[in-house]
Amino acid sequence: MKKILGIIFFGLFFSGNSFAGVEEVLKEIKKNKDIVQGYKRVKDEGDDNRSNNWRVPFHEIYDTDKSLRKHVVKIVNKSDNHPVRFGKQSLRFEVRDGNGWGWDARNDRERVELLICCVNKKTTWTAWSLYLPDDYKIIYPAKTMMAQFHNDADNPPAFAFENQSHSSGGGYWIDVDRYISGYNKQSKLLDKSEMYGKWNDILVNAKWTHKKDGFFKIWINGKLAYHHKGRTQEKGERIEFHVGVYRSFLSRTNKPDPTQIAYYDEIRHAKSCKKLKLKDLGYSCKEIESQK
Repeated sequence: MKKILGIIFFGLFFSGNSFAGVEEVLKEIKKNKDIVQGYKRVKDEGDDNRSNNWRVPFHEIYDTDKSLRKHVVKIVNKSDNHPVRFGKQSLRFEVRDGNGWGWDARNDRERVELLICCVNKKTTWTAWSLYLPDDYKIIYPAKTMMAQFHNDADNPPAFAFENQSHSSGGGYWIDVDRYISGYNKQSKLLDKSEMYGKWNDILVNAKWTHKKDGFFKIWINGKLAYHHKGRTQEKGERIEFHVGVYRSFLSRTNKPDPTQIAYYDEIRHAKSCKKLKLKDLGYSCKEIESQK
């Protein structure tokens, strides 16, 4: 009887396909095409086993501290009333006050991110969908990044997607670093009123180069919203792609900072728009690529 009950429990636990704990999420994300598509592990000479392997900073801390395991990053289900853009599952990130360790804690930061290197292979297409709950609270004048294309060295992120810019208390912005554009440049992609309680689809087409013929284009919900022309990286630089919640300059706010939750889904990567299979989400690559 105990054996039968054990089998039933095992089946119920895994049939929901809900994964909490960073190690479990990392294992599942490699094979779960419901949420992530197009990232294949490749070898990179001189690499330290990071190329095209999903990682979570400080994951050792998350997995040893039981109070963190249950909330930092989870694969969640539509059947449990979590928001899902397409399919049955999405990724849920949660940062609470005090969720900063190591370098982050010493430098006025907190984060829960999932990242992968290296995505700057000539010309690439990257897509993701972002959902913020209705009760989401901003922490301006501190900053919250929600996706970034970051070099794997000491430079700041080349292209950072922020929940607020240096001069606004909300919305979704692209921040291009000065080492790319010559000066820090922020452009609004979405207004605050367009962010909460709904999915927004982000699409990026980039030519990665240290030369002047590079570009970085952003579509929001199928409409071209930003077009950077010029170099997109330093020579020889490797670019990582991050999703999650990363907040910085926290000393600017009155403590404690509010909990911030974000959902991501349909994280896709390919060499062409067609291979992203955006038709699933209601978009036509022909229409997208016709926008200049």
